[in-house]
Amino acid sequence: MSAINEFVPSRRSVRIHRASIISLLAAASLFLVSAVLQLVASLQRWVAFSGSRAPEDLSVEDHVFDYYFPWEDWEPIGTTAQFFGTGILVQSLGIVAMAVGVLVRPGAAALRVTALALTIIESVLVLLVAATFGVVGAHALVSGVTGAASPLQHSESLFRVLTLVGFAGLIALAALWQRRLRAAMAACLFLIGSSLVGYVIATYMIAPVFAGGTSHDTTPGTETVVAASTAAAGIAMLFAVRAVARRRAGPA
Repeated sequence: MSAINEFVPSRRSVRIHRASIISLLAAASLFLVSAVLQLVASLQRWVAFSGSRAPEDLSVEDHVFDYYFPWEDWEPIGTTAQFFGTGILVQSLGIVAMAVGVLVRPGAAALRVTALALTIIESVLVLLVAATFGVVGAHALVSGVTGAASPLQHSESLFRVLTLVGFAGLIALAALWQRRLRAAMAACLFLIGSSLVGYVIATYMIAPVFAGGTSHDTTPGTETVVAASTAAAGIAMLFAVRAVARRRAGPA
């Protein structure tokens, strides 16, 4: 009987170990798929559409072509918003998959009560962050399908919440997951690049670097930088898979 009792927790531990690896691998795949979809959208704007513009036409840089969060006088470019919106929705699923891969493993807390409390806090943060990206993705997708900015554009309070929750939530998760899985912490930091705060930073600080510091009206454009940040999160998840796979499944 004792041999059986020892085997049962070991088998459970192996299952948890495998579940973590599968979830992290799913997160990596979803982030990379999201990055590809975002890249396709950005190339439509910054390569195909930009190359078709005459000198007297409205610059491709103009805000009316921004599809990250369509607003008022937004003008759609092909299927940029559909690709981007779908990509961000896929990314939100990746965030949930990443959380599952991290949270099924034992936490660093010594007390069970503390560990449970931390898991609840982390789960709430994950849902909030995923919902934030979900709203951004849904808004872009619906706007692209209808050809006009969705009604979500009129909610200033929602815009502020999206700005705060997406950024602060990822920072908090990165801090909480530093000891659990550092690659997941890195992924959270990379995902800030696709939040509203990250989009602003990409627009005014990162994209201009590729244009020699004079303008972000060039290839790669702002949304290309955002796509790259999601791809970096996907690569970080691959490192997470590698790190977890090298660990032996400890006692449950």
